[in-house]
Parts: sequence; structure tokens; C-alpha cells
Amino acid sequence: MILARITKALKDQNWLAVSIEFIIVIAGVVIGFQVTDWRSNLDAMAKEAELLARLHTDIENVSSDRWDWAADRAGNRARLISASAKLFGESDDELTAAECNAISQSHVFNSPSLGIPILTELVSTGELDLIRSRPVREAITQHFLSNGWSAEIDTAINHEVYNLSARHPQHFSFEYPENPDDWNPIFDGSVRCDTETMRADRRLLNELADNISKSIYFMRAVLDGPNESFRSLHAAVDIELGIEHEAAP
Repeated sequence: MILARITKALKDQNWLAVSIEFIIVIAGVVIGFQVTDWRSNLDAMAKEAELLARLHTDIENVSSDRWDWAADRAGNRARLISASAKLFGESDDELTAAECNAISQSHVFNSPSLGIPILTELVSTGELDLIRSRPVREAITQHFLSNGWSAEIDTAINHEVYNLSARHPQHFSFEYPENPDDWNPIFDGSVRCDTETMRADRRLLNELADNISKSIYFMRAVLDGPNESFRSLHAAVDIELGIEHEAAP
């Protein structure tokens, strides 16, 4: 209909009518593009909100394991330091069961898989750009960088570690439990140490010292760094979604 009116106006040389019709056409095209862009932005915002909600859920799901493991490793290092005062120092005190247990697992530097599923999914599909929030994207980038550095340190630390109870069995004994179904000797505190013979075994002490040295790098680079970036990512997502937690982990 518009084309017919323009054609008639041209034949009649009604330039005012021609101009008005062209303006109407151009305005229609511009408005159409704006409506399309508006709808596209609404779709992008809805998709981003959905992804941020899933990201928050995944963060919440791995939080407990992350903090539990970090607390466990920090506690184990504290017990190693306590045991060191008795083995390397002048104390005549016997090792406690907890300190002996820490020594028996002093070679354990692994951490549970704490990847955030939706981030792995978005990276593999190339859809990470669907999250447009700059603070969240910066937090995600920092988290990836921190995890990459952590993985390198973790590999270096685990290149050579000393399983002391296996390498020096004469100093360790394990108490067999009444119910052995869930028996986990290295971790459940059933190991006992001969403090006196340990003090006289220079090779054992040297290897223990090496494990203790690695434990500080494990805590700082493998656990603390990624945990801090994880907290920052959690905070950025919370702000974006308007979520407030009663207490931070």
C-alpha cells in the first residue's frame, strides 16, 4: 500500500507526499530494528539471568566440600608442626594419636574435584560470552587463572612425596577396629607411632621435613589461592543477583 502511494505521488509529482511516505518507510525500518534489538536484549538478559542462577547454585553445591577440605588440610599441617616440636626439638613428649595420624598422611596433597560444572560447560561450548556482567566475567577469569596456577603447583608438589608409613613401617602400627567395614587406616586415626625410634631415624625425619615444607606451598598455592578467587566469584554473583548470605564461609 505504501509503495502504491509513493508511485502515485511520484506520477503526480507530489514531492511533499513522496517525502512523507519515505519518512514513514524509514521510520518503520528503524523502529523495526529497535524492536528486534530490544527483544534480543531481553532474550540475552533472560539467558544471562538463567546462567547466573545456575552458576550460583553450582557455587553453593561445591562450597561445603571446598571449605571442609581446606579446613582438614590446615588442621593436618597444624598437627604436623606440633609433632615436629616433639621429633626435632628437645621435648620428650610422646606423639599423640592425632599427630601420628598427621604424619602418616603427610604425603597427601590432592584435593577433591571442585570444578564449577556450568563454567566447564560454557567453556566447552564457547558460550561463556552469554554472561555479560563485567564484574562476574572478571571474577571468572581470575578464578580460571588461579586454578591453572594451582594445578601447576599441585603437579610439582606431587612429583615426589614420601609415604612415611610405607617407607618406614618399623615406626608405625595400625589398630584393627572392631568394625572394619569403613576402616581407613591412614585417615581414621587408627595409626600409632613409635616416637622414640622416629627421633633416631634421620632419613625419616628428613623425609618428614620435606613433606612439611611441601604442605605450606600446598596450603598457599593449591588451596588458599583458588579459595580466595572462589570467594570473589561467589561475591560477584551474589551482587549481580541481589543475594545476601547470613555468613560468609
